[in-house]
Amino acid sequence: MKTLPTGLAAHVLLGSTTLAYVLKVVRKDAVVFAFTSADQNVTLSGVLYLAAPGLNISSIALTAGLSVDNLELTTLDDGSTFTRADVLGGRWNNADFTIGRYNQATPANELDVIMAGTIGQVQLQRGYIVAELRGLQQYLQQPVGNVTSKNCRARLGDAMCTVNLASYTVTGSVTTASSNGVFTDSSKAQAADYFNEGVLTWTSGPNNGLAQKVKTFASGVFTLSLPMISTIGVGNTFSVYAGCQKRLAQDCVAKFNNVLNFQGEPHLPGIDTVTQPMAFS
Repeated sequence: MKTLPTGLAAHVLLGSTTLAYVLKVVRKDAVVFAFTSADQNVTLSGVLYLAAPGLNISSIALTAGLSVDNLELTTLDDGSTFTRADVLGGRWNNADFTIGRYNQATPANELDVIMAGTIGQVQLQRGYIVAELRGLQQYLQQPVGNVTSKNCRARLGDAMCTVNLASYTVTGSVTTASSNGVFTDSSKAQAADYFNEGVLTWTSGPNNGLAQKVKTFASGVFTLSLPMISTIGVGNTFSVYAGCQKRLAQDCVAKFNNVLNFQGEPHLPGIDTVTQPMAFS
C-alpha cells in the first residue's frame, strides 16, 4: 500500500486542492529537463521545474499488477526542448523520467512520486513530438535466461565479455565526406572489416555526442549502419572501437584473444544431426 507524505495526504482530503504535476527527465548524456503544470516555476528537492513551455498531465492510469504503465507525452515541435536533431539522433532514447505531484500552496511539502520509468519511442508527427513513457514494470517483461546460439551472446566489453574497450578504441578525424553515412579518415590503416560492428561516437561537429554502429570499414572508409542526422564535415573528430561480429575463431580467438569468455556454442550439434536416423550394423 502506498503512503502519501503527511502534509500532502492532509491536503488531498480537502474538498478543493491546489495540486500540480511535475515531470523530470534525465537523459543518458546527463542533461536534465524539469517542468511543472503550474503557472510559476518551482524548486523541489533542489531541482528547478519550469512552467514554460508548459506541461499537461492527464489520464494517468496505474496498474496494481505487473502490466507496464504506459503514458504518452505530446509536445509541440518548436525546437526548444525536443529538437528534431536530438530526437532523430536518439538523445532521448531510454532517458529516465519521474512524474510527481505537489501542493502549489506549500511546495516545501514532500513530493509524491506517482510514476517513474524510461522513455521509449519518440516520434515526429506533423508538428508534434510524441514520447512514450514506460513504467518500471517494463524491466519485468524482459526474458530471463539464455538459449543456445552458434555466435556469442555477449556484447563486446560487457561483464560477460570482459574485453577492455579502451585498448581497442582509437580517435580520428574526417578527411573527406561522401554523405552523412559514408566518410574517410585517411590516417586509418587497420585491416578491412576491423571496425565492422564497432560503435563510432562523434566528439566534435554538429553530431557531437551522437553514436552510430559501423556497417563496413575498408581502406580508411567508414560506412555507418544509419546516416547521421546532421551533416558530417571535414575535420569532425570521432572515437571508434574495434567491432566484434560474434564469431569464435575470427573474433574471440584471433582478434581479441578472449576465447575463455566466448558466450556461444559453435560446436553444438544442429537439429539435423540430432534427428537423423541411427545406423545399425
